[in-house]
Amino acid sequence: MQIFEFHFNPNLRPDLIFDSFCYEPENIYERRMGSLYLVGLLKNALPRNLRFLEKLQKVIKEKYYKSTIFAPEKSLRESLKEANEFLEGIAKRGDVSWLGNLGFAILGLKNFKLNFTKVGGIKIFLLRRGQIIDIDKKLKFQDIEPYPLKIFGNIVSGKLAEDDLILVLTKEIFDFFQENLLLNEIAKLPPHHNFGGGLKDILDRKKEGLSRISGALLAISLRKEVLAGKKEIILPKISKEFSLKEVLSPFLKKFLRIIHPAFLQKGGAGLSELRIKLFGFLSPLFNLFKIKNIKSLILNKKLILILALALVLILGFIFSHLKK
Repeated sequence: MQIFEFHFNPNLRPDLIFDSFCYEPENIYERRMGSLYLVGLLKNALPRNLRFLEKLQKVIKEKYYKSTIFAPEKSLRESLKEANEFLEGIAKRGDVSWLGNLGFAILGLKNFKLNFTKVGGIKIFLLRRGQIIDIDKKLKFQDIEPYPLKIFGNIVSGKLAEDDLILVLTKEIFDFFQENLLLNEIAKLPPHHNFGGGLKDILDRKKEGLSRISGALLAISLRKEVLAGKKEIILPKISKEFSLKEVLSPFLKKFLRIIHPAFLQKGGAGLSELRIKLFGFLSPLFNLFKIKNIKSLILNKKLILILALALVLILGFIFSHLKK
């Protein structure tokens, strides 16, 4: 999935505030909810409402990822209830300047299933194989009741497909796109890894016109996703699994042939002979681990641990064999 955010001239109008917010799951619990995307705009904004959109999106995001025991659709509904209570609290404190001036879109996406809602003049389009579908027409809007205040209402759900493109545009940007037929140009872009470059080229050609307007554009290009909770790991092909038994087996057999006669002999001669044979036994083991001498073995702590483990296994086998 590829995400592209464009903010056009945010300082052009001091009374116009807009922003976009994109959240990807950060842990296994949030992966149950999928991704969350928000685009907001506030017209005729007062100085005290400079952080209005930021506060609203924070309420929605925290509730959405907090309710991980629910399905994403229900979790979004719970988030909208929380957002309505937040807005109602602002209105009860006497600030109703945002009423009629707020545009806000919320999209939840998991495994190609989309849940979304919106208020205000923000537009949401689905572009699929050259077709342009105005999907927010499926939302049934209702009158806003004063108290309890209910700004966010219905949710639309639908299944998307690989190579689909979702566009979220604030009204002024949408009007410009409509006038210049930019949606048709974007719909013709091939859905490959350089889609972002093609989209930027289209916008660059209209740079002069876009410099005179303000607003946000969010583009979500869908690609096949790795299953939630799993990682895709690519490693070189290994022809055969490592087996400690297989590696140590020839040394173990050789060690038994050395140690049995030495134990049967009594006195110093037997021990001297055992010492000489042990050095001969260890030399191929040193070659296996690329050890030049005893000093290099002592300096290599990792190999000491490996050899210590091997020695414990060998001695355990020997003593049980001798006991029998």
